[in-house]
Amino acid sequence: MTNQKNSNEISVEIPVHSTATLVKASIAASMIAAVVLLIAILPAEYNIDPTGLGKSLGLTQLSQNGLLESEKVSGSSDPKATLPVSETGFQAVADAPSLEQIAQRRQTPGVRSDLVNIDIPAGKGLEYKLLMDAYTHLEYEWSTGGEPLYFDFHGEPKGDKTGYFESFSITTSDKMKGSLTTPFAGSHGWYWKNQTDSVITVTLSTKGDYQIKG
Repeated sequence: MTNQKNSNEISVEIPVHSTATLVKASIAASMIAAVVLLIAILPAEYNIDPTGLGKSLGLTQLSQNGLLESEKVSGSSDPKATLPVSETGFQAVADAPSLEQIAQRRQTPGVRSDLVNIDIPAGKGLEYKLLMDAYTHLEYEWSTGGEPLYFDFHGEPKGDKTGYFESFSITTSDKMKGSLTTPFAGSHGWYWKNQTDSVITVTLSTKGDYQIKG
């Protein structure tokens, strides 16, 4: 008996492209991409219009509008322009001195060292302040000898009448050591609160360019 092929079988031939065809397709795709880059992307994104078609199609206007929006956000197209004053009215960070300038100010003739004992009355709070210019450096260390105190190390801007102050450290401790480069001119110092029923003495040492306000 002779075998016959099932009539339901379907023969599918998968076309095979030659290497030459693939190379031609790749070259065509690259050329199309280059044309799109020159005519559309460069004028619309970067305001670069080597063919002149971008301007005719209105694509360069898109790029110019983007630059205007960027300038509105930054406030200026000049990267060297001074940043605006912040809402608190203080000088912007761009106007701050360099690290070298700050280091020089630490060695100014006004640098002094002091050691004081401050008695904090029982159940009360007391402030001790230093008058300092902007961006001057202060090194400090204080201790109670073991009794913890609530304290707020902060600064108050010179001439401010709104009651604004900026806290640098707030916690409860029996000692603290650190340094500060003042962000603005004004009084800088500590508020200690004694929550015990006896006097606590704070021994404070300071070094920097300041005047004691007390």
